[in-house]
Amino acid sequence: MKRLTYIAGIVGFFILSLIWLGPFVWIFLSSFKTYAETVHIPVKILPANLFNMDNYSELLGSLNFISYYKNNVIITLGILIPQLFFSSLAAYAFARLEFPFKNFIFVSLITALMIPTQMILVPRYNMMLRFGWFNTYLAVIVPSIPSIATTFFIRQQILTLPKSLDESAILDGANHFRVFWSIIMPLCKSALLATGILCLVFAWNDFLWPLIIINSPERYTLSIAVANLQGQFLVRENQIMTAALLVSLPVVTVFLITQRYFISGIAFSGIKE
Repeated sequence: MKRLTYIAGIVGFFILSLIWLGPFVWIFLSSFKTYAETVHIPVKILPANLFNMDNYSELLGSLNFISYYKNNVIITLGILIPQLFFSSLAAYAFARLEFPFKNFIFVSLITALMIPTQMILVPRYNMMLRFGWFNTYLAVIVPSIPSIATTFFIRQQILTLPKSLDESAILDGANHFRVFWSIIMPLCKSALLATGILCLVFAWNDFLWPLIIINSPERYTLSIAVANLQGQFLVRENQIMTAALLVSLPVVTVFLITQRYFISGIAFSGIKE
């Protein structure tokens, strides 16, 4: 009976894997198709030429996708690194320090997660205009650095660590920043990596805010560039599929390399105080 259950589970996971991989396989195959093949009736699953690189040549050449990649890398790193650093500092403060109204402030911040992002777009836009940052990388990066969710995940990881580590270091003369940097952070690598991947995915795929604050084509992100491939009267599915593959490939690669740490980080971050 156990063996039958085990085999049924394997078959079930295999079927789910096929369902999950189906869209990615379709995108991959469509990236080698011509426009005529993508709209052909009945549907053609395989392209006539599996090594047709015309779509890639056009996107990376005449459509200037390399410059959009550069913009995405600058914005993503500009958000990711400061967000992890400042969120870690805040998480350490909420997890280890004692100050007035600490729990009230933390609960208020968590409650702010329920506010839709669309509600703060107008005041955020006005702030960027007053700072003179409209149509700049700073306008995309700076408002995205504060993250309550990242602070929460890292705080949960810190709460799992024994306070005796902090106390021993303080008795040896270390200040709070030294404890944070030299003791707490090395023990929170899994949480930092997990939250870093989540931040990476959000920053890499963000569409609405860059669309609002950026109006120069040379500063467009990949998400905006892909959206612009859809014309008013004609949609070239082969180009859109190729662009989608190029956009998702870096994030998928990072996740596949770090998935073990990502899963363990999420597991530990979910432990309650």
